[in-house]
This record gives sequence, C-alpha cells and structure tokens, in this order.
Amino acid sequence: MKAFFPVMFFLAIFLSCNNLHAGAVSYDLTIDYKDINITGKTVKSMVINNQLPGPTLEFTEGDFARIKVTNNMDVNTTIHWHGLLVPAEQDGVPYINTLPIKPDSTFMYEFPIKQSGTYWYHSHTDLHEQRGLRGAIVIHPKKETLEYDRDLVLLLADWTDEDPKKILANLKKDGDYYALKKGSVQSLYGFIRNNALGKWSKGRWTRMGSMDLSDVGYDAFLANGRKEFHFSDVKPGERIRLRIINGSTSTYFHLQAAEMKLHVVSADGIDVEPFMVDELLIAVAETFDLIFTIPNKEAFELRATAQDGKLVVYDH
Repeated sequence: MKAFFPVMFFLAIFLSCNNLHAGAVSYDLTIDYKDINITGKTVKSMVINNQLPGPTLEFTEGDFARIKVTNNMDVNTTIHWHGLLVPAEQDGVPYINTLPIKPDSTFMYEFPIKQSGTYWYHSHTDLHEQRGLRGAIVIHPKKETLEYDRDLVLLLADWTDEDPKKILANLKKDGDYYALKKGSVQSLYGFIRNNALGKWSKGRWTRMGSMDLSDVGYDAFLANGRKEFHFSDVKPGERIRLRIINGSTSTYFHLQAAEMKLHVVSADGIDVEPFMVDELLIAVAETFDLIFTIPNKEAFELRATAQDGKLVVYDH
C-alpha cells in the first residue's frame, strides 16, 4: 500500500504534463532582410518567412501556442503579440519583460491561448515594425456564434521608402518637412492677415506640422502588402467575415464600402452588439470584424482612406 500512492502520484503528474500541451499549435517564423519595391524604388525591408506582411497565425481558443522565431538579421529584434493575454516573459517587449532575440539566434515563444478574436503581431524593437515586421492573428472561439461562409483577413499598413530613423530625425528637427512633401504647409500670410504672428511663433516651437493629422508623408498605403488588393476567389452571395487590422505605424484610416453600410460584429477581438455604420475610423493597432454578403456584381469595392487623403483599395 505504501508503494501504491507514489506510483499513482507519479502517473498523475505524467498525465497532466502530457495534457498540458495536448492542443499545441506550432509555427516557425524566420525574420530576415528582403529587397522590396512598392513605389518604383527598391528598399531593404524586414520580412517574416520571406513575405510582407508575415503569415497569418491561426489558433482556436484553448490551444497552446509554440512559436519559434529565428532572427537571421544582423540586429536584435523581438515579436510582440498585440492584445493577447500572455505571460510577461512571452510578451516580446525588449528589456521590459523579454530579452531581445540576438542575430543568428532563436527564441521559442510558448503561451496558452485564453481568448478568441482578431489580433496581430509585430516587432517591438527599434523601428522594425515600420520596416515590415507585422502579421495577423486569428483565434477562433471554442463555439462559433456568428454565421458566415468565409473568413478573410485584411491588414492595413503605411509604407515609406525612407529609412525610419531618418523620419524620426526629420520630425524632431523640422515640422514642415513632410508638410512640404504633401503640399500642406501652414500659410504664414494667413497669420499676418489675422494679426496672429504670436501664435505662429509659438507653434514653431512644437516642431510638428500644424496642418496635418498625420505628421509623416508616407509613400504608399498597403492592404495585405499591396497598394491594391483583390480577393479574387470570393463569389456573389457568399457571406464574408472580414477581419480588418490597422497595422500601420502612425496612420488612421477611414473605411467605406461602395453602396453598402458596414456591419460591425467585433472590435479589438471582442464581439460586440452588431451595429451598422456608413464609415469606420480605424486607429493605429485597432481591429474590426465586419460581416457582409458579396453583392451580385463583377466587382465590389471597399476603400480605406488615410487621414492625409491617400487611398488603399481592396475588392473582389
């Protein structure tokens, strides 16, 4: 009888350890450099698994994530799981709760999936996110409560041909640098005419563009890594769940659909009481899920407009 309890205790530990990761879902992510041409100019970018954006990571609530990240670059980097409930040491914020992944090394992120919804991942090191290190996360609930035929992801982003460090330096030293690029420099004559030179002088000390909601003059805006993206295999009559992620660095987007209201069912990974709107303003890092039926047309357009007026188009 004395030997029976230790054996049973050992067996219970062995079974619980096996079951702990029984629903493990594994991904291998490799971070490297790649020359990419979006605007006609080739830029040394950062990519995940040789693609921009990185691959969509898909889980079901209750899974255990095992994500091996290999850094093939010559600088440190990390991956942060934006919006996910993970242990602090798995969160991917360098020197805050995680050490960076050094060049030519690998880190295994491991954490339970405790929620469902639409999220995304990106680098939290230096300005790597602006250079391309981002991707989508889709987590299905244990029991689906929404009805739709297909699940699609749309990741919005801003793109610059400049070195992101140069952008930061330009913002710090001259607030009109990108205003000149966009043709939105504030009128000095207007201040003189309204006897407001004092306000003009005070504004100059802020060193930020006073006429722009977005301070950076981007060279392009992207949908799933392209200036225009087409879901070419969807069919009229299909009921689509479109997961929209604003993975930009500093751009808000206005989202509209041609001849249709937007039916919102989820925001930032949380299901909401469905509501209809003519337009959505999507802030940086926000996610929204829409459900709609593809109309019986040759093409159906959704349009995202950046706050500086430039467009990114995606349709079927």
